[in-house]
Amino acid sequence: MIISKSKFFIEKGDARSNIERLYELKRKVMVLKHAVTPLLEDTGKLFRGRVPDVCSHTQEYFRDVYDHLNHINASIDTIRDTISTAIQVNLSIVTIEESEVTKRLAAWAGIFAVATAFAGIWGMNFEHMPELRWLYGYPAALMLIALVCFVLYRRFKRAGWL
Repeated sequence: MIISKSKFFIEKGDARSNIERLYELKRKVMVLKHAVTPLLEDTGKLFRGRVPDVCSHTQEYFRDVYDHLNHINASIDTIRDTISTAIQVNLSIVTIEESEVTKRLAAWAGIFAVATAFAGIWGMNFEHMPELRWLYGYPAALMLIALVCFVLYRRFKRAGWL
């Protein structure tokens, strides 16, 4: 994952390391948030509240510090939301990739199921099966299995499953 000026580019196929890096970033942002929040509250008290006369001339300084901390706090919230969105996007990408793999496996399973069904039926050695009396029965059966598998392969290929 590459971070450039608050844009996330998620590398495809590297889901585990992307998630680990995003959670590490989220942890660091939370540490920063826990550091800024108490400072924000305390500086707010120093410029708004009653302060001793010795510190009265520093209220403008603390107001400026408070404004900067408030801006940092808002930025931290934005970064945290962006990281959460990136985590969700990464998980969605993983789900889509798994869906593609599942479709491919289902297509191949369908092709082999048809071949298995034909072979299972013709392998039962019935006495009155047409190919038992026909010289080209088994080659024709094999050709039919190959033809059906090829047709299924082409259909799955056109559908984008293979």
